[in-house]
Amino acid sequence: MAAGTVPFLLVGLAMGWRAEGSAAGAAGAVALLLLFRFACTWAGIFLGLLTRDEEAAGQLGGATFVLPLLSSAYIPAEGLPGRLRAVAEWNPISAVATAVRDLFGNAPVPEGAAWPVAHPVAGSLAWCAVLLAVFVPAAVRRYARGIR
Repeated sequence: MAAGTVPFLLVGLAMGWRAEGSAAGAAGAVALLLLFRFACTWAGIFLGLLTRDEEAAGQLGGATFVLPLLSSAYIPAEGLPGRLRAVAEWNPISAVATAVRDLFGNAPVPEGAAWPVAHPVAGSLAWCAVLLAVFVPAAVRRYARGIR
């Protein structure tokens, strides 16, 4: 996972992006990205184990395409209408994107947002804990059932 994150950081640096915060904040941002990626990998493992063939498992990636679009990763949630704003602010990707921006020192935390976005680092860690608590045991149980 770390090896896959390095090219994204290098491309960002080549394009002119810079971390404006401290080195500790930048290290925390990278660690948070890796933790979230780890948690999402377990969700993917579980979903892959639910399918019966490789082709169906491969199609699951496309089904998750909409999740970042329903977050504040690309556009600020403040400008979204009521229910859509609530969905975006409670999306784990929004908390992680806001936390990473904050830790890199590139953008302030938005005011008046839902708890996971108003407290992005804590919200991101909470989302990672929930994802891991749900999907690690579910994937292990599903795998164990499949090999009997």
